[in-house]
Amino acid sequence: MNILFKIISILSLLLVSCNIESSNYIRIQGDALGTTYNVIVQSKSNSNQIKQSIDSIFEVVNNSMSTYRSNSIISKVNQSQNPVKVDSHFIEVFNKSKEIWKLSSGYFDPTAGSIVNLYGMGPDSNIQTINKYKIDSVMQYVGLDKVYLNQKNNIVKAKRDVYIDFNAIAKGYSVDLIKELLLSIKSENFLIEVGGELTTMGLNEKNKKWKVAIQNPIDLSSFYSEITLDEMSLATSGNYRKFRVDSETGLRYAHIVNPINGESMSNNILSASVITRSCIEADAWATSLMLMDTTKAIELINNIADTEVLILTAMNDQIIPVKSDGWDLITR
Repeated sequence: MNILFKIISILSLLLVSCNIESSNYIRIQGDALGTTYNVIVQSKSNSNQIKQSIDSIFEVVNNSMSTYRSNSIISKVNQSQNPVKVDSHFIEVFNKSKEIWKLSSGYFDPTAGSIVNLYGMGPDSNIQTINKYKIDSVMQYVGLDKVYLNQKNNIVKAKRDVYIDFNAIAKGYSVDLIKELLLSIKSENFLIEVGGELTTMGLNEKNKKWKVAIQNPIDLSSFYSEITLDEMSLATSGNYRKFRVDSETGLRYAHIVNPINGESMSNNILSASVITRSCIEADAWATSLMLMDTTKAIELINNIADTEVLILTAMNDQIIPVKSDGWDLITR
C-alpha cells in the first residue's frame, strides 16, 4: 500500500534561525525515500556530520527495501522464486509487518503491492482499466501468510509472483532509526519528520513541548487541529491527495488499496492520525485504520496500549471526528 502524503504540518519547523543557533538547536533538511525530511535537534555536534549520518540511514533503508531500486534486497525478493537472504532492517520491518497484519486481521499487508501495481501506483506505473477479473487474478498473490522468514534469515515466498511493498511502513521505520542515532550522540531534545511521519523527544528551543498540526483534509490550506506531541510518534494517512483517474471509465482510484478484497479504498474516511511509541507502528496503523469500519477501528485501538487514533470522516461536506478514548488526554 503506497502511503505517501502523511499530511502533518510541522509547526515547530517555523523557527527563527538565530533562535535555533543561540540555543544550540540546528535544523537539518533533505530529500529521501521519494519525499523530504526535516530534523530539529539540540546538539553541539557538527550539523554536516549529523546530516551525513542521517543520509547514510536512508541509503541503508533504500538498499534494503526500496522497490524503486532494481538491486535492493526487496527487489531481489520480488523478482525471485528462490529464498533470498535479507538484512537486519528487512527482518525488523517484516516482523513488525507480520505483527500488525495479525492484529489488524489482514488490513495491513505489504503483499498488497501486487494490487497497488495493478492500479498503476507502484514502481511500474502502467495504467490499465481495472475490472473484477483482473483484481481476482492478482489477489491469489496477496496475503502475508504466503511469505515467511526461515531460520537462515531467508525470505521464502509460496508463489513467485508474491510482491512485497514496505512503502506503508518504511518511512516510520526510518524515523525510528534517526531517533536511535540522535540518542546515541546524547541528544535529548529533537523533532524528526520524514514525509509527514514524525517523532519528538524533550523540548523545543523555547523550552516547551513540541507542537504540531494535523491538516484539514477538506481545506488543504488550513489545519484541523494543533496537538502536543510529547515523546511520542505520529503518522497520518489520507486519501485526498494521491489517486489516479481511469481515462476510459472516469473512475477515481485512491492510493490506498484494501488487501482483503483488492478494491481501491471507498468509504467516508478522510484521514487517520495515529499516535504511539514507535513511528514504525504509527505508520502501519495509519494505513490499515483507513480501511476499517470506524467503530471496529476505534474498538481495536482502545485495546492496544500506548496507541491512540483520530479518524476524520466526511458527512455532507462536514468533518466528523472520531477519537479513541485517550486521544484528547495524550495530545493536550
